[in-house]
Amino acid sequence: MYKSKITLIFILCFTTIISAQDFKFGKVSEAEVNEKVYPNDTSAVAAYLLKNRRSYYVYNTSTGLDLITEIHERVKIYDKNGFDYATEIINLSKGSGGNKEMVSGIKGITYTMENGAMVETKLEKSGIFKSEYSKTLNQTKITMPNVKEGCVLEYKYKISSPYIQSIDEFRFQEAIPIKKIKASMSIIDYFKFNQRQKGFLLLNAKTTSETNSRLSTKNIITSYDLSNIPAMKDESFVSNIDNYRAGVNFEIVSLQIPGRAYQNYAQTWENVVETVYKSDAFGTELKRSKYFEDDLDAALAGVVDNKKKIQTVLSFVKKKVKWNKKRGVGTDEGVKKAYKDGTGNTADINLMLVAMLKHAGLDAYPIMLSTRDNGISLFPTLDGFNYVIAGIKNGDSYEHIDATESFSSTNVLPMRALNWLGRVVAKDGSSDMVDLMPQKKSIETSMLDVSLTDDGSIEGVSKQRFSNYYAMLLRKRFADNTEDKYLEELEKNYDGVEISNFQISNQNDTAKPLGQSFDIVKEDCIEETSSKLYFSPLFYLATDESPFKSKKREFPVDFGYPWEDRFIVKIAVPEGYKIENLPENTVFALPNKMGNFKYNISEKGGAIQLSSSITFNKSLIGNEYYEALQEFYRQVIEKQSEKVVLSKI
Repeated sequence: MYKSKITLIFILCFTTIISAQDFKFGKVSEAEVNEKVYPNDTSAVAAYLLKNRRSYYVYNTSTGLDLITEIHERVKIYDKNGFDYATEIINLSKGSGGNKEMVSGIKGITYTMENGAMVETKLEKSGIFKSEYSKTLNQTKITMPNVKEGCVLEYKYKISSPYIQSIDEFRFQEAIPIKKIKASMSIIDYFKFNQRQKGFLLLNAKTTSETNSRLSTKNIITSYDLSNIPAMKDESFVSNIDNYRAGVNFEIVSLQIPGRAYQNYAQTWENVVETVYKSDAFGTELKRSKYFEDDLDAALAGVVDNKKKIQTVLSFVKKKVKWNKKRGVGTDEGVKKAYKDGTGNTADINLMLVAMLKHAGLDAYPIMLSTRDNGISLFPTLDGFNYVIAGIKNGDSYEHIDATESFSSTNVLPMRALNWLGRVVAKDGSSDMVDLMPQKKSIETSMLDVSLTDDGSIEGVSKQRFSNYYAMLLRKRFADNTEDKYLEELEKNYDGVEISNFQISNQNDTAKPLGQSFDIVKEDCIEETSSKLYFSPLFYLATDESPFKSKKREFPVDFGYPWEDRFIVKIAVPEGYKIENLPENTVFALPNKMGNFKYNISEKGGAIQLSSSITFNKSLIGNEYYEALQEFYRQVIEKQSEKVVLSKI
């Protein structure tokens, strides 16, 4: 973020928007401290009794125009599981030239009931911790004192920012309920600005103005007054819940002071890309190549096929430089130093990867993106990107590569990078939008060949094959555990199956599907009467529980990638028995070809043979299809639970 100074001496008048005396700092009531549960959500471990934010502009002669944000919050802790809310983290941006955000006026009080009387414990300096989080971010942490179940926490502080065009999002939903929200944004009428709402709450913004007699203009005030906001419950298969959180984003477009030059703050994504590209930590580093040329040429000796070149370069970078878990679109230490030290951030590694791919004769480019946990930026800002990968142009599309993940491969990025869209950066700094979401299905194929035993168990051989994202995630899980621990988790996932003679193939060859095989014994799979045997032919592979249990769905279902689970089962019919009944074959589908279920079972050569699959052709399913998705899983579970019946001859 970059600050623009304005050589105009003025004071921006701002009207405080707070009405009730109960919301003054230090005026917590005994009733609030004595409250045992949140009335509208008795399951809440904590609640915000008040969230108050005021943002406005001021001018001082030494620093120029600054953006001021005042925060006052009151939190009720009902349960020890809510103790995390006793820590407030304040992120403070910093940039070049000594520009940085500052926090001041920190005050805090913890209110508890002791022997029938309310006790106030003030926040001391020892509870305030300042640190450098990264090159562009400082952090101040407030840790409230004397935290107990039932206590009320209250704190306030003020942030002064030179980055007048970067207004933090106004957030109106949290993971815990909010009893009262008061918020306001005051902007001098010389500014032109846009605002965009997101989420599903009705915010009912109120816009007023007040005369600024000093400047013969007006202050435009947008204010919000909300009550009883329910907790924003996280749901399964949501990439980043912040993308759906109710809030408002403000974008400063321009500043026109009478008699002064017009100042434009509005940015396009092209402006942002150009700024990043021209920075020494991006464009300059991308051009460096001498440090690796001899080593890479040796690795590429005799390789002429482009696919093999990509695999060779990707493997070379992975072995040479390890990711230090730091993200950024710009390098930290530079590609040459990262290559020498064997460690670097995302830009160190993937800008190096782009340069090496170019050196190998491939049409490679950097692709900037925002990771899932960074969210989707509604306005073009430098903060909108926090990650970079490599892209290789292939006709009208791009193949995506990321060397920070040990088990990634072409078009199989780490899950953190699958956040809808990215921007390809050309040599001249221009950019094109590119779709990051996987198009090719990740497939798990499970083949099971078993026989039934006299004691109601099954025993046999399982062979499995995993492609694309299934393979990457499983490789990582296997690498992060001992084999014993991995098998322990596998047996648990498969409902107590006993596994032996385990083998894994292609663990480190990401160009091939991952394979694993093992012998299995599973008890209590068969119901037996005096003359009949009953069992589900999918045994422990059957889906027995839907991941979509809530009655309604607020957000789209995001699987991350399209996928297919295939099941091929062969069951030997024991001597002395014949097949009395098999489930009926069936096929059913979700609307708009989003997915389907297939089930085909038959007798062949004295054995039962089952072929079944669950397929999702799209990784993102809108919440308007939630009822259809629930019904789909209900039918899958019902079908997979149907029994084969064998009777004695």
